[in-house]
Amino acid sequence: MKFVLILLLMVLFWPKGGITEMPAPYQHVDQVLWVIDDLNNTVTHWQNLGFTQIIDLDTVSAELKKAGRTVKLKMAMANLGGAHITWIQPLDGKSVFQEFNAVYGNGAMGLVHRWENETALQNEIKRLADLRVDVKEEVNISTRKGNIRYIIMNTWREGKYYLGYTFGNDPAQLSLEGSRNLHDLQINQYAFAVRDEKPVSASWQRVGSPPFQINHPQLGRKHYYGQPVDHDLIQGWQRHGDIAYEWCIPVSTPIVYDDHIHKHGEGIHHLAFSVKDMDKVLADYRSKGYVNSMGGTWGEQGKPGSGRYEYIDLESAGGLTMELLWNFQE
Repeated sequence: MKFVLILLLMVLFWPKGGITEMPAPYQHVDQVLWVIDDLNNTVTHWQNLGFTQIIDLDTVSAELKKAGRTVKLKMAMANLGGAHITWIQPLDGKSVFQEFNAVYGNGAMGLVHRWENETALQNEIKRLADLRVDVKEEVNISTRKGNIRYIIMNTWREGKYYLGYTFGNDPAQLSLEGSRNLHDLQINQYAFAVRDEKPVSASWQRVGSPPFQINHPQLGRKHYYGQPVDHDLIQGWQRHGDIAYEWCIPVSTPIVYDDHIHKHGEGIHHLAFSVKDMDKVLADYRSKGYVNSMGGTWGEQGKPGSGRYEYIDLESAGGLTMELLWNFQE
């Protein structure tokens, strides 16, 4: 009887259509696809923040296989503390990038994973097709550093970002190895803002991603644009890769996640970076005109397991916020 009960539980709770372990490409975000309407402005801001590992690819031609047209884009690639970024400014013609920018505004549209070769990639596309997740667009881009190919899966509406793929080696990215920047910031999280985590978690779990691990953080010394505040949030965590995904669900306002959803909609909200000297970085950024939008603490101050978080309002720098994280060190 006990064996039958165990078997029944396995049938009920085994992930349907999923995979028991995330394949290696999903354990690392190869790059963030980030669409903006003014590439020069965005690059200038992030250089001002201390990030200089940037390659300007200038104007490029992008062949859109499904749309059956070729469009012009301005592109640049960057290494922001270990987070590889591809900035894209649509110039002419209708495309998946122009469509996203028209609806969402400036912001990150997708996370890209790199497969070893095209055969492995096509096998994964077939697996997702069997789960009724289709290809949104296939993009071939000719740049002075070589050709770049993206397969963009149709996951934005339910999953709140586009799942992207590429394969093989990328000469441009190889030249951006390391993570040198002014304040030695290191990528710590990819973070999202959503209203209701349940359907989003379910949509990713359906294709094999782990369900969100829900947390109700106890935070202290909370502030919002310089004023004390008593807001609340829920966190959903996915830790299947080398960098955690944090899903931020606003419970009470004012809070920056709610601001982002009102302005852009649900989606990728911020990049979080580990920082060694919080006050030094904040002083530098304030001196350059950037605003500390939100912050606070967690844990018992001055004790192991405690720390501090501060957000920098970078709406004018491309629509994606920066979070700084400092952990108490004995």
